[in-house]
Order: sequence, then C-alpha cells, then structure tokens
Amino acid sequence: MRKTVFTAFTLTALVAAGAAFAGPATSGDATPAPDARPGQWRQQFFDRIDTNHDGIVSRAEYQAWVDSRFARLDANGDGVVNADEVASSPMAAERAEKRAQGFVRRYDATGSGEVSRSDFDAKEMQRFDRMSNGADSVTEDQFSAATARHFRHRRPMSPPSSDNGG
Repeated sequence: MRKTVFTAFTLTALVAAGAAFAGPATSGDATPAPDARPGQWRQQFFDRIDTNHDGIVSRAEYQAWVDSRFARLDANGDGVVNADEVASSPMAAERAEKRAQGFVRRYDATGSGEVSRSDFDAKEMQRFDRMSNGADSVTEDQFSAATARHFRHRRPMSPPSSDNGG
C-alpha cells in the first residue's frame, strides 16, 4: 500500500510538473508558458501557487495546489489513483495534446498541420548534420553532447537492473 501511495504521488508530481511546464500561460489554473526560461518558469509556477499574491506560499496554499492536482488525476473521485487513471487523466491528455502540437510545429515544413515522412526525415537529418558538424558519422562525444542538451532538464535514469527481483 505504501508503495502504491508513493507511486501515485510521484506520478502526480511528475505529471503536474510536466503539465505545468508544457501548458500555455492563461488565467485561473494557468500553467507557465512553455517557452519561459527556467527562472521565469519557476516564478510563474510560484505565482500560480501563491494564490493571494503576497510573495509567500503558505502550507494551506501549497496543500490547495496538491489537492487540485490530485483531483485532476482522480477522475472517478474515489481518493486513489493507479497508473491507468493517471495515464487517462485530463492532465495527461492535455500534456499529450500539447506535446503533439509541438511535434507538428517543429516538423511540419509546409504549414499544413501535418508531418510527412520527408518533413520528418529532413528535420532529423538536419539534427544529424548539426551533431556531426557536416561529417558522415557522429562520435560518442558528439552524440553525448547533443543529447545532453536535449535531456538536461530530465532526471537521469538508472540502468536496468540485472536481477529478476523487481
């Protein structure tokens, strides 16, 4: 039970942080703008939690934010969430939609709202050319440097465990 609760709250925090980062800036339950720099993002996030705008997030304000996030994940309102409920939550759907829109914006070369195979190939091969500095191959160091920039805000994953104990 403890592991389930911990997992639920961890997923809540991850989805909430991702949704907060991915969403547009609007009023109400607004999320920080996706193009905000990290310092701006933190300030926008703080301002959203600081509901009375006194420059201090009280325990009650933070608890209200936690409650609203959990409620958005707990679609059936039973007070518990599982992975399926988190994955099908409105918060996850909003994040997936925003990521999909971002994907289309990045790869749609014609402005049609669709990504063709040639659009995708061209954009990815441009990425390869940047990594390789125009060469026909990429060294491990070049690849690591390029992917480190892409994943700099994400927590490193542990290598898979070799034991079967779970």
